[in-house]
Amino acid sequence: MVKRRRSTKGLYSRINPIINRFLDLISGVKPDITTEPKRRRTRRTIMEETKPLNNNIDFRPKTFDQIVGQEIVKEYLKVKINAFKKTKVSIGHCLFLGFSGAGKTTMAHVMANEMGVGFHSIMATRIKTWNDFYQILKNVNENDVIFIDEIHALNPKIQEQLYGVMEDFVYTLEDKNLNRQIQQRVPRFTLIGATTHTGLLNSPLLSRIQYKGQLSPYTVDQLTEMVISAGKRIYNFNIPEDVAHGIARLSRRSARTCYNLLRSFIDVAEASYSGKINSNMLDMDMLFNTLPSRKYIVTLLKERVPIGSRSLANMIQEQESTLTEMIEPFLISDINMEYRDSQGNQKQIVEPFAKITPKGRIATQSGFTYLKLCKVLQTQGWFSEESLSI
Repeated sequence: MVKRRRSTKGLYSRINPIINRFLDLISGVKPDITTEPKRRRTRRTIMEETKPLNNNIDFRPKTFDQIVGQEIVKEYLKVKINAFKKTKVSIGHCLFLGFSGAGKTTMAHVMANEMGVGFHSIMATRIKTWNDFYQILKNVNENDVIFIDEIHALNPKIQEQLYGVMEDFVYTLEDKNLNRQIQQRVPRFTLIGATTHTGLLNSPLLSRIQYKGQLSPYTVDQLTEMVISAGKRIYNFNIPEDVAHGIARLSRRSARTCYNLLRSFIDVAEASYSGKINSNMLDMDMLFNTLPSRKYIVTLLKERVPIGSRSLANMIQEQESTLTEMIEPFLISDINMEYRDSQGNQKQIVEPFAKITPKGRIATQSGFTYLKLCKVLQTQGWFSEESLSI
């Protein structure tokens, strides 16, 4: 028995008006209530009138002009990129140094974008064998950029295998069938590494890196400029300077923290308030320290003796690397703290909350003042589950 194929003409005639109406809604076209006959919309006109919706928010700058600060690194890279555009010879390998959130990945992205070449990114922790890195190498085109984040985490044997690739652009593969090594050439490329621990890299690998750029922590003024620029570039509105300054003060001198706070602030402001954004919405000046940071300060003030990093990490129940890399850098930097005393007078302190001495970590007077302010807030319902007694 031969089955007759059902005609889809009637089905299309019923679905097309629904599709067209949906496309009208998402593209902002008002419904046509006139009695004039409608022009039949072809597949081409539908595709022309529909715009893709992009809900992804990317805070990363695209050009050097959009990057705030890091002038020394930017000037060097601009010179090298201008030379590359004239000679078409790949730029020497680079290493970006700096704490987490300093903008190392962003700088690599912008560098590749300014060069107009491909960008291949991978975390060093994902490169377990040489074959993992080979999967990137085989897709590299001439003058592309390969970015390895946390490059210090590379296995020492893999670091050794990088020598020939970085210097001669030749890599070696093992042919198990013929029991011999096969050398293959790859297109010239620029390797960019990002690290917070330069000392964990092999000296021969470091010697093959032409430029080592140190990214500095951002100032409050620079972070304020970032917030204002991101508001115009991403959200298409002007953020008041006092609001931007408040967010910058809470950002721990980190661009990543700054953008995360901005995104959270925008979400909360849009959900909770109507009208213009103002500085009254920034009711979180005492929250710029997290719970581990407050435990860090409380422990130092309670013990009243210098404490080593390992002992302190055990006391606050954190890993030593977390303490030294995530918690401590902000607390030992100059912190701008503004508050009102018991008489209502405006006070300002610019000082670290803790210091590192030859004998260990100690709390400062500024850290003690901060803890007293936290205790006052605790009576008002803040930090209700925390122990702030010393």
